[in-house]
Amino acid sequence: MAFYFAPISNGLGDLIVSIPILQSLIATGTPTYLIMRSPAQWGLSDSLEGLAGSIREDEFNPLSLSSRDKLFNFRDHPLQTDFIWGSSEFEERYPGYKINDVLKGICADWGIEADFENLKPLPFRTRSECSGRILLIPGSSGRFKCWPVKHWLDLNTKLQDSGLSTFIIGQPDRSDVVATLVGFGLDHIETPTLKDALDVVSSSLCAVSVDTGLMHLSVHQGIPIVALFRYNTMFMRPCAKARNFAAPRCPSECIELELSGAPNEKIEYKVWENWTPMSCALETPEDSCMSKISPDEVFTAVTEMVAKNV
Repeated sequence: MAFYFAPISNGLGDLIVSIPILQSLIATGTPTYLIMRSPAQWGLSDSLEGLAGSIREDEFNPLSLSSRDKLFNFRDHPLQTDFIWGSSEFEERYPGYKINDVLKGICADWGIEADFENLKPLPFRTRSECSGRILLIPGSSGRFKCWPVKHWLDLNTKLQDSGLSTFIIGQPDRSDVVATLVGFGLDHIETPTLKDALDVVSSSLCAVSVDTGLMHLSVHQGIPIVALFRYNTMFMRPCAKARNFAAPRCPSECIELELSGAPNEKIEYKVWENWTPMSCALETPEDSCMSKISPDEVFTAVTEMVAKNV
């Protein structure tokens, strides 16, 4: 008998928020396998103590499982398939639901005793060059989630002027925001693997991040985090060490683009590729909805979090 777990979607954040589920399945003593849904989820397996192995979804055949094996496909559940998250229909049916509520509901229906309140950090190697410093995570595979470059530069200046050392991580070849900030001279620490990112994130004093996988990794590792969200706050997670900011509601053209294509109906990812992110419908990203979150309020939140947690 073995357990096979496929996360709620194919992004890195979708896997990170599911770590308590994997840890719960592993704790039963039953061999547990992770079904990786895209290249974004590659590289975390070695840090999940007790995991029996990982399998790419495009190479996984559910029909090969025995009658005693159990496949937990978290996309194949009404909490995911009935409505698009963030839609008015979803909010009407599940008012106030966040990602943890969705995962808890599915776990309850499938008899998985995952603990989303008492997170168990993953083991990591301390990176001394990150100790006592503020980590900035500006990049996202979805450009529409990004905070303007001018805001990051303003925040970076404020933090350094207050005596706090800063650095950024991210992939310049995949994020124009990261590339631009590196070009402006911000200290960039390379994280070529997810394990490297885990070590760097876990070694920092506090993080500031857009809604992306490494933001969720910061939460899981217990790092104080100031998180910046769009109007759709579905992926906010309750955490004593987190301060969350949400941008105002996007224009109708952005929301229409976001809710098009019925993404909730997809329950498998049989092609091994990173998802194609939605673009901002506005022609001037620097004046996007995310720009309404001010550097001043983020700076204040960071200094308060540092003072509280040092």
